[in-house]
Amino acid sequence: MERRIAVEPLFINTYQMTPELLREYTNCMTAPRRKVLLVFGILCFIWGILFTSHAALRVLLPVLGVTAILCSVFYSAWLAKKNYRRYEMSHAGLDKAISFYPDRMECVNDGGESKTFYYRHITREKESGSLYSIVVKNETGIIVKKDSFQKGTFEEFREFMKQGRHSFPERYEASDRNDAPSFENSYQVTPELLQEYTKCMTASRRTVHIVLGVVYLAWGLLFPVHIVLKLLLIVLGVLFLFLSVFYSSRLAKRNYRVYELSHTGMGKTILFYPDRIECANDGEAAKTYYYSQISRVKESSGLYVIVIEKTIGIMVKKDAFQKGDFEEFQNFMKQGRQP
Repeated sequence: MERRIAVEPLFINTYQMTPELLREYTNCMTAPRRKVLLVFGILCFIWGILFTSHAALRVLLPVLGVTAILCSVFYSAWLAKKNYRRYEMSHAGLDKAISFYPDRMECVNDGGESKTFYYRHITREKESGSLYSIVVKNETGIIVKKDSFQKGTFEEFREFMKQGRHSFPERYEASDRNDAPSFENSYQVTPELLQEYTKCMTASRRTVHIVLGVVYLAWGLLFPVHIVLKLLLIVLGVLFLFLSVFYSSRLAKRNYRVYELSHTGMGKTILFYPDRIECANDGEAAKTYYYSQISRVKESSGLYVIVIEKTIGIMVKKDAFQKGDFEEFQNFMKQGRQP
């Protein structure tokens, strides 16, 4: 059972949802998608006009290019209008208040509808001219208006989101059951461990990079195409093969730096009970997950990785069991655990 700490909010942000606000939010969140559409549209248009002699492609590619360019210009405005109509229909009012506590965020809409989110579920944060946008679990967007703080200032809030919130991990009520863990796994998080974890989690992406690299290189080297297109295909092929080799190591180094900054120590202990998993880092309170939250399981030579709700990866080191062993644990994960 979760226990919330009886403290006052550190920051309060209130505003009224407007079409202009949602338009800025949508522009901010769809910026990468619009850039892809714009580049794709320009490439299709130029290729159709300059680099193809096929009659159908000379018509189809410019039309496709213009369509993609128009989508990059008008897509966000259309999406913002659609989201605003949906917001009006699904909420009793347009006023919104967001309270930021040491361990959580609470969002309250007109009519008393309240939702609670925890900082560990944040997947990304984006900033635009007047907004600070927080994305939770890759699906829920929380809008913070920079000039609408009723408690605290935006500069203090931004500093808190960068550093302060990591000092206040979620706290959980101690279990009132006297059950003992079935398995205990303890280890130190090291760059090598995160390297193996990252390789395991990005294996499918590396395969895609290799396939694309080989296809582009073969297309550019073996088939008769325009010299400009040939060079482009060769460069793309080399780039994708380069990514397949170095992407995971670069990502592992970045993840290790983030881990060092966001945790008080590098030691980690994971306890497996019949109905739940408890993870504790050095100097931090334990976090509890349930087996029903598991979305997939991956395995490498030294690790067994449990993915929670597609966003949180729990590393189990095969040779680091303090209670039980890996073979028993593997059988437990297949048959013995309770959903």
